Amino acid sequence: MYKRTQQRGIALVLVLWMLALLIVLAAGYSSMMRTEAQLTANLVRAAQAKALAEAGVWRTLAELLRPVQEQSWKADGSNYSLEFADGTVEIRIQDEAGKIDLNTASAELLKGLLLAVDVEEENRSRLLNAILDWRDRDSEAREDGAEDDDYHEMNLSYGAKDGPFNTVDELQLVLGITPQLYKKMKPALTVHSHQRAVHLQVAPREVLMAIPGMSGERVEEFLAIRMTNTDSTSSLTFTGIDPRYASRVKGQTFTITSVARLVDTVARLDAVVRIKGGSNLPYSILSWREDQSAGSEIPVGFPGSYDG
Repeated sequence: MYKRTQQRGIALVLVLWMLALLIVLAAGYSSMMRTEAQLTANLVRAAQAKALAEAGVWRTLAELLRPVQEQSWKADGSNYSLEFADGTVEIRIQDEAGKIDLNTASAELLKGLLLAVDVEEENRSRLLNAILDWRDRDSEAREDGAEDDDYHEMNLSYGAKDGPFNTVDELQLVLGITPQLYKKMKPALTVHSHQRAVHLQVAPREVLMAIPGMSGERVEEFLAIRMTNTDSTSSLTFTGIDPRYASRVKGQTFTITSVARLVDTVARLDAVVRIKGGSNLPYSILSWREDQSAGSEIPVGFPGSYDG
């Protein structure tokens, strides 16, 4: 009798252990299914947010392709907001003619930019000449500049390019340009305007600050005048600026920044497009960068509150 009772006790313990194991397995499976369902929902929202950001780019392209007199959006970095289904899209258009061209801008403009981003005076000339030595076609170093030997002395595997910058990102390779300094300079730079001067009507704040003789108060005055001008086709006259730094030529290349927000998901697209009037292909995409994360933000300096 005792043995039979003992066997029943062991069987009960085994049943309880099996039941506990099944409960653990069921809980684990349920948790896994919830996780997979959440991941699927996140992927769906991410795809939807990306589609919204793309819609913002195509909507902006449609605006840029309209006749100039019919365009209502300005390409001076102004912020525009659109509603799409359950999400919103914030758009910025920047005419690249308003930026400082790394390949063609005057040394004075580049030096002004270094001053505007708070480069110390003793380093300003060295960095300016390093940039000029990178883009010129000779291998002779300017005073305080940088050619191949200077790069090799720093144990770098490359030397001065002695040719034009292909992208603004290439500036990071120039001797002395730190990541922090590059981040400050990038919003004011381009390789697409092909002008020595900048188009003031669409120039960002960082560019206006780089123009020799400009003060912070004067820049804010400029921006206030531009903001009150609701006609995107009218030309504003800005006095007191050396004409060597001012261009009246509007660009054909634009950077479109489109930031889509859907619930807690954010997707960002940065596209550089060139408008080609009178062509069978009305535009071309020069650059297309995607950034999709919940932590994406509108850049510092984005009027109306992401550019880089």
